[in-house]
Amino acid sequence: MARIVGIVGALALFVGLWAAPAAADPNPPVQWLCSPALEADPCDIPLDTTDQLTGSIETHSVPTESEKPVDCFYVYPTVSDQLAIYADPPRQPEVDSIASMQAARFSSQCRVFAPLYRQLTLYPGISLQLLGLPLIQQSYRDVLDAWQHYLVHENNGRGVIFIGHSQGTLLLRKLIREHIDPDPDLRQRLVGAFLMGGNVETLRGSTVGGDFTNIPICTRQGESGCAVAYSTSQVDPINALSIFGNSAFDILSPSVGAPSGPHFEIACTDPAILSGAPAPVGLTVPTAPYTFGYLALLLDYMAYPQGMPKSTSTWTTSAQRMQGECQERHGYHIYQYRTLDPTGPQINELPYATSHLLDINLGYDRLVSIAAQQIATWSTNR
Repeated sequence: MARIVGIVGALALFVGLWAAPAAADPNPPVQWLCSPALEADPCDIPLDTTDQLTGSIETHSVPTESEKPVDCFYVYPTVSDQLAIYADPPRQPEVDSIASMQAARFSSQCRVFAPLYRQLTLYPGISLQLLGLPLIQQSYRDVLDAWQHYLVHENNGRGVIFIGHSQGTLLLRKLIREHIDPDPDLRQRLVGAFLMGGNVETLRGSTVGGDFTNIPICTRQGESGCAVAYSTSQVDPINALSIFGNSAFDILSPSVGAPSGPHFEIACTDPAILSGAPAPVGLTVPTAPYTFGYLALLLDYMAYPQGMPKSTSTWTTSAQRMQGECQERHGYHIYQYRTLDPTGPQINELPYATSHLLDINLGYDRLVSIAAQQIATWSTNR
């Protein structure tokens, strides 16, 4: 017993020391990574794109901020290289890189608001959270403060699309469950939600009943007011011991007070069905190199070992195409894909995560198309 007390005490001291810089300012002012008020931000970059398969170059016209009919509220995933429990200060070059990679193409459809927040770092932050320490609550408070600030000062009754990935999805699951799902007025403003790579759950066999009581997962093309959610994998996820896609082994949901267990199932909403675009898709990424750090190494040398696609355009779509569908295997419910050219570049999946880093960028424009169709439906039904 004394040994256990000693371990707990040492762990508490360790947490206190690592978290001390963040504790100096428990209620910082809301800061925006991306916002229409900023002259330039990482969510606002050109959208010209070279397709390596066809050689074509597409240019995408972007409406002015005042012409965009709805807003997007984006919460970025775990990217910080800081050796601390929390990323503080939260603005770092790698945060800019991931915002461009995941949110910028949605800017063709919406005004993008992306709050800076003191996210849990991969190590030691996420690691300690998974041991049961309630560390993510501070990250959540930052996101909640930003959401409430946005509602009061920016929303003005406009429709909203939520976009999140990984830690960002976990935080949005909690935000939507506690503040959007029970509020009829805010539900009417919900155009859609892209909650990627974060184990959104429903009652088994249902579109609701897990994370959300009223907001369903999307099931048909053009459906608005619903959530798009899935995790990608090429291999059988059980072989990678993936932490994504299996409600019976979900170690993430309890961290944000979300339900999990065998009575629930992880959502997988097929993007081919929701977009009406069943053709194979490529990997679309910014051509500019990702800021050097652990995530850049994972992207370039592990997730895509031949190097990410590059061209002279701002964006590049890979020549390698992938085809997939939602599948249930060994208790996992995931979007499983295969590469069509066995001689072309292959994706090298990560232990415990499979293709997690590429959840949004695999078939990126298909997700943007889903958002555009949701906007059209929502605008018609207002």
